[in-house]
Amino acid sequence: MKRRSNQNQLQIDFLAAFRRMLISLGSPENLPVNESLFMRMTDQWESTRVMPADLLFHKSPVEAVVFRLQKTDSRLRFPSEFIAGEIRGEQGLTGFSAMFREQGWVIMPAELSAMYKNLFLNILSASIGLEYLYPSRQELLAEAERVALAALLPEEEVRKFFGLRLAKFPDSFRSEVANYFNLPFDYVLKRANHLGLVSEQVVEEARNTTQSVRSAPLRRPQSTRAA
Repeated sequence: MKRRSNQNQLQIDFLAAFRRMLISLGSPENLPVNESLFMRMTDQWESTRVMPADLLFHKSPVEAVVFRLQKTDSRLRFPSEFIAGEIRGEQGLTGFSAMFREQGWVIMPAELSAMYKNLFLNILSASIGLEYLYPSRQELLAEAERVALAALLPEEEVRKFFGLRLAKFPDSFRSEVANYFNLPFDYVLKRANHLGLVSEQVVEEARNTTQSVRSAPLRRPQSTRAA
């Protein structure tokens, strides 16, 4: 007896082969939320070619980020089409990057502060350009952070603040650095570490003792570990 194929199952298998989450920001608890939204959005796109009405932007911001990142690192390979935007009111969404067919996807919560929004847009976009080199999510996130911070934080500017090989960072210094670059101090410190201006130990100690010197985003991810 000839076995009949299940068309619905074939469609599910087909989509799974072309639908890959790359980076999920936040803790492992956030991953199911990010994945669920990605599945819903790609299902909708596949069936209607229409994005949700609450997707607040589509292409222009991410295209500017991609252009800047490509000038910084020649290894980056980006797809010709992006689906990118912010979603409001999605409880537990922390942001993610993904690939669907030949599209790069970057989705973030609209509630993030401008400081974190710009930072994460750069990190998530960089992860799409690097995904062919780093199959490990943890390695991909680490390299995407490195590339994004290099694009956002010119070496000569960072050296102005960290040229004396500081080991302690009073609140006034943290605030000055964060305000100058309009980026969270911890990420500026990461860039200084990438440049060899501070040690891993200094970064770790600062992470353990850091306190927010600016108002936190309305729904700040717990970390940028890949879930």
